[in-house]
Amino acid sequence: MSIIKNVNLWGKGLTNLSIDDGNDNIIDAEGRIAFPAFYDMHVHLENALSLKDTGENESGTLQEAVERWAKIRDSLSVEDLKNRIKKAIILEIFNGVTHIRTHADTCSKNLNSVKASVEVKEEMKDLVDIQVVAFPEQGVFNCDEKGFYEAVEISDIIGGKPDGEDNEDLGKKQLELISYLSIKFKKSIDSHIDQGDEPTRFSEYLLGLKNNHVALSHLTSIHSDSDEYVSRLIKLIKKRNATVISSPLTTVFLNGRFDNYPKRRGLTRIKQLLREGVNVSLGHDDFQNPFFPFGYGDILQALWLAILMEQASLKEAEEWINLITKNSEKEWILSTNEKPSEDLVILDAKSLKEQFSTLSPRFMVIRKGKIVAYSNRSGEVIIGGNKINPYSLIEP
Repeated sequence: MSIIKNVNLWGKGLTNLSIDDGNDNIIDAEGRIAFPAFYDMHVHLENALSLKDTGENESGTLQEAVERWAKIRDSLSVEDLKNRIKKAIILEIFNGVTHIRTHADTCSKNLNSVKASVEVKEEMKDLVDIQVVAFPEQGVFNCDEKGFYEAVEISDIIGGKPDGEDNEDLGKKQLELISYLSIKFKKSIDSHIDQGDEPTRFSEYLLGLKNNHVALSHLTSIHSDSDEYVSRLIKLIKKRNATVISSPLTTVFLNGRFDNYPKRRGLTRIKQLLREGVNVSLGHDDFQNPFFPFGYGDILQALWLAILMEQASLKEAEEWINLITKNSEKEWILSTNEKPSEDLVILDAKSLKEQFSTLSPRFMVIRKGKIVAYSNRSGEVIIGGNKINPYSLIEP
């Protein structure tokens, strides 16, 4: 049995952790802060790390990103996709994520993206919890409608993307369809919705339909809506006990591309939603693909950007760790009634302020009582022959 001593659990004081791993090691965490392992509640694992194959998104728009991905998507076998998904998961685990909701493209040839995601969920279940969303990237009616039904049957959650259809009427028809399937298969919905800059009303329409639990992914257009309308929408979201899932890294990168200045921010109203009692969680969404060319599966980068874009105070920033822990766990359970594994991540920092200041890698990730990832930042500045650890200068 290994002992990890001096762990600052949830920032509430030092404690020692015992790990029944068959070893006899003593590891000193030296007061590093620890939290429940993180959740990535919105990601597309199958096209992560695909930028070298798709080429760069020259316009920076969502439309070009979809087109570039679609051009290579159907050339990839199930095994090709599984290998890509597994590489992305390894990066997520390294960054402290052990619970992932992945949106698998139902427009892929023979449903390969969905099949690959479902297979990897089983193959990597000892390392990570996965929820698979049947996601119609280019719309249900622009692809194989029958194939979408098949994807819904083998997935955990029903996805949607009404703006992937050719017009608003078809977008609403898609929402009616996924609501019908939600009742038929007794499954929840997580739809990409109102994700542009111009105000649209798909969320309001979906929440007004008969369906099961609903999560609204992105919801960026409410930045352009009037406060009066948003107030009404928030009341509806709360009435339905729906969750809002924001993915700041990708939406900030893609949105506002048709604006000069002022330029819209591509982010939902996180601070207002939280203040009014809506459950909000976060996703990384994309990394190193035509949708977002940077990143490496670090959900803390998404949280950091949300804090900056929403101008959160230091107190709010520290509370917002809930967006990738408690709030995400709530959405996870609401959507599938399955309780996720209780894992732990120890940050390489003694406070969240220090973590947000350094964006350092994770010190250790513990999954089902086993250490599955670790790292340790180090560095020196040499002045007059004296070696100074720069991290020691940061106030916790």
